[in-house]
Amino acid sequence: MASRPAHLTLRPTARPSEGDPVAALVLSDPGTFVIGRSSEADWAIPDQSVSRRHASLTHRDGVWYLADLESRHGTSINGKKLDPGRPVAIEHGDQIGFGVWMCRCQSGSRRPGVTTPFADLGGGLASISAIDTTRLSGVAQHGLEALLALTHKLDQVRLESEIAEAVVEAVAVATGCQRVVVTRPVSGDEFETLAANTPEPAVLSQSLIEAASREGLVELRVAGTQAMQAHSIMELSIRSAICTPIKSGDTPAAFLTLDTRDSERVLPSDAAAFCQSVAQLAGMALERVQAAELAARHAQLQDDLSAARRAQELLSPKSTGKIGRVSYVFESHPGRVVAGDLFDIFALDDTRTAFFLGDVSGKGVGAAVLMAAAQSQLRTCLLSGQALADAIAAVNFDLFNRTDPSKFVTLIAGVIDTGCGSLEIVDAGHGLCILAPTAGAPTRLEAPNGYPLGVAGDGEYEAHSVRFTDGCRVVVFSDGAVEQANADSKQFGFDAVIRSVTRGGEPADITNAIVEDVRAHACGELADDLTVATIRIE
Repeated sequence: MASRPAHLTLRPTARPSEGDPVAALVLSDPGTFVIGRSSEADWAIPDQSVSRRHASLTHRDGVWYLADLESRHGTSINGKKLDPGRPVAIEHGDQIGFGVWMCRCQSGSRRPGVTTPFADLGGGLASISAIDTTRLSGVAQHGLEALLALTHKLDQVRLESEIAEAVVEAVAVATGCQRVVVTRPVSGDEFETLAANTPEPAVLSQSLIEAASREGLVELRVAGTQAMQAHSIMELSIRSAICTPIKSGDTPAAFLTLDTRDSERVLPSDAAAFCQSVAQLAGMALERVQAAELAARHAQLQDDLSAARRAQELLSPKSTGKIGRVSYVFESHPGRVVAGDLFDIFALDDTRTAFFLGDVSGKGVGAAVLMAAAQSQLRTCLLSGQALADAIAAVNFDLFNRTDPSKFVTLIAGVIDTGCGSLEIVDAGHGLCILAPTAGAPTRLEAPNGYPLGVAGDGEYEAHSVRFTDGCRVVVFSDGAVEQANADSKQFGFDAVIRSVTRGGEPADITNAIVEDVRAHACGELADDLTVATIRIE
């Protein structure tokens, strides 16, 4: 069950509003990372539009997920704002915005082709200026025909690369320019070429791109023949150039650039108007494609989670039941559609009943799959006649050798023997069990604490035996109960669970009391999976 590589790089595409430029964020290990303006964030961005705790990145099952942490100015992927607290998978090439501060995603082993900008113009020999679009005249007839053809093509495209190719083709046809390129920024000084009408690598002016990102449609005009003394201009023999951003929403997502060189004629004045129209059409198509892609990602994630949830429900016992002299009630509430908790209860023979409750590290589909594997194997071991401690040791050994090192399971398991009035308990790093006698206060059931399953291959486990009285109740629950925080970041805590148990009487009353009290404490959605089971022994 080894997960796929967790390589991820986020490259800034703009300087922050204050301080030095931000270095790229390079991640190679799974985990959760906080992004924000605070110096305590894993990636600190000193920009006023970035909240102190703005967003988080989490790696699960080979995929990085981005979630907004209720930031003031929001988090976006390709110009689309994320719902706070709702994780969304990010992919190579995504443009991510924290407020108005932007960066570009590079993931996995893919490395985009990047261009090398030529030296800045310098010396006052050339100038870049915004074009007053009110003075631009109409385009030639072939330009109108190219626009109509482009509009038809953009209605059919489904990929960003197809948009870029259609744009390059239309501009080349309408202007006759031999160098038309659509690029998008990868970092502050590198650009990825999406489409071009020339086979050689594109060379762009960084100043031209920066001016277009600020002003919109811009042009470059070389000031006389003396400009050829500038090394980069002399080397490329550029005579004129136009650059305009292709926007998704209000954010430049790519840039359309064209230029003339050597003895080629300078770009006609109506080329700028045509390029602006093309960029607007491309921007609308890009917004549509990106919105459809983001919706597809959400739909695929929800389909995967729903399928895993249905499979999980098939493995779980009924929510209420009676096995001989043992009755139980349990509830499981996933924090993210699929729970990483596991609970099971079943008869071993006429007088013995086994039960266990565990919590898998992580959340989502990966945790659910690991939960199902651990649950099935432990049930099989116990039904085959293995002693409780030996069965848990066998599951631990198998998980240690077959799962990712970052994955583990905390578990508490027991065997109830109504024939001799004893309860045997093994604790594998879980520690969340309460014994509530018919008469007297409920207390924490202490047992020797062993390693969580999957942490150490040679872990040993010790069974602890206690006597129980008629009508005694055993309450087991996941850490989603004790660790649930409220708006002030105060956790619910073990003592509060004890008070909830005291409020109840029958198994259904106790289970409901714990769930209701934790939900009330949360003041909203649960931050983690919550599973509670109450078992009554007659």
